Amino acid sequence: MLAYVKAKQQIIKYIKSNQLGVGDKLPAESQLSDMLGISRLTLREGLNALRHEGIVASRQGKGTYVACNIEQIANTLNNNLGITEMLETFGYKPGVGFFEKRLVKADKQLSEALKVDENTDLIMCRRIRTADGKPVVLSEDYLAPALSQDFLAITDENVSIYNFLEEIVKIDIGIAIAELKPVIADEYLAKKLETEVGHPLFEMKVVVNDNLGEVIVFAKEYFLPESFKFIVHRSR
Repeated sequence: MLAYVKAKQQIIKYIKSNQLGVGDKLPAESQLSDMLGISRLTLREGLNALRHEGIVASRQGKGTYVACNIEQIANTLNNNLGITEMLETFGYKPGVGFFEKRLVKADKQLSEALKVDENTDLIMCRRIRTADGKPVVLSEDYLAPALSQDFLAITDENVSIYNFLEEIVKIDIGIAIAELKPVIADEYLAKKLETEVGHPLFEMKVVVNDNLGEVIVFAKEYFLPESFKFIVHRSR
């Protein structure tokens, strides 16, 4: 686990264990660093990440405060975080309850998203992501054809798509465009997420580009809303 991710996890654990709510102040960095047993630099990296994600906020000369209720797993739409990092940050053990990797033909939606011809062969990875063993997200990742051969060699069902792109294929990830909307669970989604037909879900569609603007991944993710909330930073 990256040091800053572990720092985020420890800060969230501190907030929960001390029952801090929105507006409550965190200890000074020097004090919090000693309490958590981590370096000031690592603590600062963790706090900076949580600021970007909308979990904490700082006021110059006054300190750092809890910015949102953390009973749910919170994620900002401003940053492109992987599901594993989201779960780990909030103290959950991430896992996979179902794993499927297979070849599919691009339909109209996939051809438009990945900028390929219809009926092009694509690798699809479908997983049920769990938090402490409980299903919370169904994810479907469709990879651009150029990535298929490398991804076929992956056997780890817990593989992070972003780590695969950055560490194995050596691709620099650029901008990702996300679309979030409410949907209801059909029979398939209800069965996979162990909920009822008609249960509300968050559907997120994400188009991931490399740093040159080429589309490399199209993802569809279905989140249980009782487990997640999404934060958007707005400014004028």
